[in-house]
Amino acid sequence: MSRIKKTAFLSGAQVVTTLSTLIIAAVLSRVLDSKADYGTYQQTLLIYTFLAPLLALGLPAASFYFIPKSESNQRAICLNALVAIIFISIIFSVLCLTLGRSYIPKVFNNPDLANTIPWLAIYGPATLILVYVTSALVALNRAKLSAIFSIIFRIILASSVAITAISLTKIDFIIGLQSCVILIGSLTAIGLIWRLTRNSLKSQPLISFSNINVQLKYAVPLGLGAMLEGMALAIDRLMVSLLLDPEDYAIFSNGAMEVPLIAAITVAAGAVMLPEIVKAFGKGNANEALNLWQLMVRRVTFILLPAGFLFFLVSQELMVILYSEKFKDSVGPFRIYMLMLPARVAYFGMLFQGAGKTKLVLLRAIITLFLNTVITYFLVLKFGMDGAAWGTVAVVWLFVVPYCIVCCAKISDTKWNRLLPYKYIFSVGILSALVALVSWYLSSYFGFEELILQALAKASIYIVLILSLMLTVFREDFLHIYNQLKLRISSGK
Repeated sequence: MSRIKKTAFLSGAQVVTTLSTLIIAAVLSRVLDSKADYGTYQQTLLIYTFLAPLLALGLPAASFYFIPKSESNQRAICLNALVAIIFISIIFSVLCLTLGRSYIPKVFNNPDLANTIPWLAIYGPATLILVYVTSALVALNRAKLSAIFSIIFRIILASSVAITAISLTKIDFIIGLQSCVILIGSLTAIGLIWRLTRNSLKSQPLISFSNINVQLKYAVPLGLGAMLEGMALAIDRLMVSLLLDPEDYAIFSNGAMEVPLIAAITVAAGAVMLPEIVKAFGKGNANEALNLWQLMVRRVTFILLPAGFLFFLVSQELMVILYSEKFKDSVGPFRIYMLMLPARVAYFGMLFQGAGKTKLVLLRAIITLFLNTVITYFLVLKFGMDGAAWGTVAVVWLFVVPYCIVCCAKISDTKWNRLLPYKYIFSVGILSALVALVSWYLSSYFGFEELILQALAKASIYIVLILSLMLTVFREDFLHIYNQLKLRISSGK
């Protein structure tokens, strides 16, 4: 299967995943009795989100490294990783049912959390299993199956939660149902892995502590780095939750998100390209690895920046349409986070992983967490929820990006000014920004009062202009992507 087709499948799955999350949030924002109830729901999931990178131990990302290198022992690789994840998940579950139930509600000053935190004992382990299996399927060259499984599961999850929430608005029941659906999905996922893997080394046991140890030696620095980095990027949510009211957190959590297409594009493209980059570094060919990575950056830039400016253009209308008028203030954090968009076109972590330099990821994460904690704390006290968003943006641009550029240039044996296609990124970004500005100005002449009509007018003008200009200015890239997609669709391969 070609890179483009793999990326298309995985991007589609990520889009559905994002949409399912938005649908659940949109329904709950409208049907729950108060902002405080919605804040309780989001705070409950925040606990898992904050700790998930630690609990995963870096093993989902490590699957892209070990499975391609162990074609004759795939089942053992997957099962040993799942054993490690389940073991750490059991500890997490016990803590949720004991200390978490009594301690966390006091920390967040929200007694309603005492009824929802115990459900994380199911939600956490089940979600971690799903995350690992979907990654492992891609590493097994089953990208299409991984995408189809994710899409079907997410549709079932969103539908069941949304329908239940409309008829029954008890937060603990909604989270309980969500946890049980995810548990069923995780058990199905384990069955898929067992069916699709083979274990040719009959003389070796399926479960091996030495195998687990080898995977953890590679994955734990990566996992710790991901944990600390995830905590650093989520510290804004934690600070808002700790320092402000649940109602404020409800508003912030809806806006504290990146453009939905970011994960769909970067994660999918990374999953496809990482095994090839690992092989290139394994052969000692840093130049080939760099070329593969730069190709991915260009393709992500070509799609992500124009799409990002479209979301920025209609952000005010988007927040109200999705979450209702009472959450219109969510647009503030959303627009601030959009300032990180140019930095997200470069998936630096792929070079770190491909070269096996996971300790550099860990160091970056430690510094990022420290800086973001200090800066965000004072900005939240001074400026409220918007200060939390500004803190994260400042740390990303002033530390994370320069650090990654310097380290990745060294890894790929090149100069920092040749690491990224800077001119290309700048050109696409400026063009998209100018088109967004023109679209906003032209749409004001229509004078629509309905929010949906305002959003459609802006979006329609922007899409027509940006497609026309991209086809003219970046004709070669446009036609390459178009022809590749057309070829694959027509051939049915």
